[in-house]
Amino acid sequence: MSSWFSQISSTVSSVTGIGASVDTIKTVAETVKDGQYYTPLNEDDLNWTLASGSSTENQIFYLTTRSGGFAFVQLIHSNIGLWNPTISFTCRFYEPQSNTSVFKNINMSKFELSADKRSVKTDYFNIILDSTQKMFKVNITHPELVVSLDFSRVDKGFKVGEGKTYLGGDQGSAAGFVSHKFWPRCVGKGTFIVDQKIHEIEGDGMFIHAIQGMQPQLIATNWNFVDFHSKEASIAMMQFQTTKQYGSVNINQGSLVLNDKLICVSVDNHVELLDLKKDPDTDYDIPQKVKMTWKGKTIKENESDESKDVSIIMVVEVKNLLDKIDILAEIPYIIRKLVQSLIVKPYIYQWLDKSTAEITIGDEKTVVEGHCFQELVFVSSF
Repeated sequence: MSSWFSQISSTVSSVTGIGASVDTIKTVAETVKDGQYYTPLNEDDLNWTLASGSSTENQIFYLTTRSGGFAFVQLIHSNIGLWNPTISFTCRFYEPQSNTSVFKNINMSKFELSADKRSVKTDYFNIILDSTQKMFKVNITHPELVVSLDFSRVDKGFKVGEGKTYLGGDQGSAAGFVSHKFWPRCVGKGTFIVDQKIHEIEGDGMFIHAIQGMQPQLIATNWNFVDFHSKEASIAMMQFQTTKQYGSVNINQGSLVLNDKLICVSVDNHVELLDLKKDPDTDYDIPQKVKMTWKGKTIKENESDESKDVSIIMVVEVKNLLDKIDILAEIPYIIRKLVQSLIVKPYIYQWLDKSTAEITIGDEKTVVEGHCFQELVFVSSF
């Protein structure tokens, strides 16, 4: 779950900016200069920026366990420029063997950055990034939840081009931006204490540092997120469709890690929602099957290296719904109805299902079986 959760919640009584005439956009793919969508992270890319104005920043750690479970922990700093920043964390823990499935959203007040801006201490949630920038230590100590997690990067992190999509201009003139930095495959190991029960977990994961530099209902109408892991591969995709004000453009970033090596970063990726059925609870058309495709080139380690074509096809039957989150559930009734009339009813659907991916690199085809976490987010109708 990315930062739209916190910022929608914290801006429900302020929907300013709607109807502005700005309509230009510079996608993250258009910030690429050398034709290679992979750009290595620099030493400052994972620093917390705490940008002023209508912005939300978050770090999120996804983990698919070896036993078929799933967890994420997320720290969010939301600053809309009108009130004090909103600090919160969200957590999902799912373990089918013990029939455990919980989601927590906890508000906090303290947010202390380290001198290098890479580590954070809050009321309940601490993040420490080591000096080599290869491992995070994540700790949560709260009456409802205790987490201790070591999260180590496998191979390289990346961003696409500058790592930002600019809305309403370019870097110097944009009304806002969306930024993502990725560790596409990680190894996570640690402990979750949920409802006074200890769960030791280990698995493969993904880390994302995200910033939304404007209010979320002005950025996107919907988001799709895919996080697939198997023993051999990690495959990820993040897509959002910009609002009508910015042309309803699909912005997509994807990656492939195979045999512990980052092979491809791609933007020519697509999500197709199939066999739609209306959810009577929300009136949204929800897929029963999702087809995802990736198309790109292998990353050049050296200028003389030959790039090979990369394609991935994955079709997932979505059967195992982890949660359906009504983001405005705790908002007072009158404000809730007002916001729903402006930004529809923001909902998050989350699934975890077994799936198979067909990977083709050059003339070599590989089929991998694993677990696919998917998130479908409805935000805005603008």
